Amino acid sequence: MAAQEPVKPDVGRWLPLLDTYGIQALSYDTVLQGTLRKDLDPSSPEVRALLESWPTPAYLHHEKGLTEVVLVYPRASPPSPRLWLHGALLAATLITTLAAGAMLSGLDPFGTRVVSIGGYLIPYPSAVHFATLAVGAPFALSFMGVLLAHEMGHYAAARAHRIRTSLPFFIPFPPYLSIIGTVGAFIRLQAPAVRRAALFDVGAAGPLVSFALSIPLFAWGLTRSVPLHGYGSMATPFVVQFLGQPVWLGNGLLLDVLARVFAPGLQGGTAVLLDPFAFAGWLGLFVTALNLLPLGQLDGGHVLYAFAKGRQSRVAGWFLAVLVPLGFLWWGWWVWAILIAVLHRGRMRHPEVAQDKPEIGRTRTALAWIVIGVFFLTFVPVPIKL
Repeated sequence: MAAQEPVKPDVGRWLPLLDTYGIQALSYDTVLQGTLRKDLDPSSPEVRALLESWPTPAYLHHEKGLTEVVLVYPRASPPSPRLWLHGALLAATLITTLAAGAMLSGLDPFGTRVVSIGGYLIPYPSAVHFATLAVGAPFALSFMGVLLAHEMGHYAAARAHRIRTSLPFFIPFPPYLSIIGTVGAFIRLQAPAVRRAALFDVGAAGPLVSFALSIPLFAWGLTRSVPLHGYGSMATPFVVQFLGQPVWLGNGLLLDVLARVFAPGLQGGTAVLLDPFAFAGWLGLFVTALNLLPLGQLDGGHVLYAFAKGRQSRVAGWFLAVLVPLGFLWWGWWVWAILIAVLHRGRMRHPEVAQDKPEIGRTRTALAWIVIGVFFLTFVPVPIKL
């Protein structure tokens, strides 16, 4: 059954109050931008009466005798939530992360076999052992909990600003190709963020939530981890075993501090074999840093644009250039730089919001500096070494 078309508010009621206006059609909404007549302001009786009866978001900003107006109203119904799809992706990702957790414990729940195709060895599952899958629960549930909390942080901030958004989409991935069994999760905004403050809140909420959860998870996991004397380096002092093969994990400012406090044996040539909870916490901090890269429409790009609009594209360009030499330390930075450049068609400038004013305010400015600090605390120059 086709979705019913939304009832469109009568925007014609606003037009007599406006000196100038322009209309932009988006996928599901229409955005009207204009200015009130010079004899009107937000406190004028006719403006207040219209605001009280207007059923969709209306944004007015008065400055220097001029009142900017932005109206957002529906032009088409967004797709109905496909709960079955969200549930299926969640279930599939739970299975692949459980499998990854089991493989990190040295067990193969899929009875993996290998076939040679064109000279390449391709692994494939031959069975499913549910008891073995359950061994991966400490890693899978803790890491997926961090991912879910990250996305729900975005979701809650968007809903607080009356921005329609989808539920989280989890992305499963074969644990043979990704030792964590997923490439993450995302939500899809279905309406525009009109003001920089709203964009900041949506961008910052996810990383701050995942950061707050990952610290105690990593710290507690460290107390359960095992020191490996004579194996470590300062760049990659952490290790996990994936089906018996070591995978070395990188260090960062916060990781190093936490390791020295909660795994005090980590000095010089000592490494730490991470407990599944510690590995989930390490990943949570790493995912936080990745999302806070100040590029394009990543969370860091949202925050930087909202905080320092005039310098956003310049900083993004500089940072994209920094990823080139970093790629000699870990080739994944080159992949990430190419992916971001392709997805944004080579443009690092963040799309403009409809209403540039007002500024984000002192509280959000202070929070922006905290978010920037979180990025540098969680950034890992050499994330993985095989």
